[in-house]
Amino acid sequence: MKGKNENLLVGITGPSGAGKSLAVGAFEAHGFRVIDADRVAREVVMPGQPVLAKLADAFGSDVICQDGTLDRRRLAGRAFSSRERTDRMNAIMLTEIRKHMAAQAADCAAAGKNCLFDAPLLFEAGLETLCDCCVAVIAPMEVRLVRLAQRDGLTEQELCRRLKMQHEDDYYISRCQYVLVNDRDTATLQREAEKVVTAILEKYYHGDSTT
Repeated sequence: MKGKNENLLVGITGPSGAGKSLAVGAFEAHGFRVIDADRVAREVVMPGQPVLAKLADAFGSDVICQDGTLDRRRLAGRAFSSRERTDRMNAIMLTEIRKHMAAQAADCAAAGKNCLFDAPLLFEAGLETLCDCCVAVIAPMEVRLVRLAQRDGLTEQELCRRLKMQHEDDYYISRCQYVLVNDRDTATLQREAEKVVTAILEKYYHGDSTT
């Protein structure tokens, strides 16, 4: 159990299209500062960042546009074409992402604030070692396909290739202390997420949810 002034660090993860952002909102409502791995990933590939050169070496110089920005779609098309290439991209990206997220978590701790790692690749990046507990959000494949098609505008072929590179639900279930199954409506997920946040706060603060 943590003292009243000790901060809590939670990790939330799950496959693409599972509806993780809705669960993140429940943590935000309880004052958690969210550190978004996707946002950090965009920051580390800004023009001039050293990660870009490594990606160009691994996947071709044309994944970098003439203005120095990353051609995300071209990189994704190559990186998600095989498990080996996906792992290569992750190895390049995750070390830098973990470093940035750990630094931001340290800032949260210094400010006495609870923190949430929003990270699809939480375990691949080794971020779970920094967390007090982890939460998974999972959903049926057919639900995820619809959401991703609407959100990202990908073709069916692109979607299937990307999802094929992701883990099965058991990967997340076996590694997380809390699991949210998003197989009904939005309101249901939000209620279940609220229950999870409350349970975590009660466990670590013995009912004190004000930290």
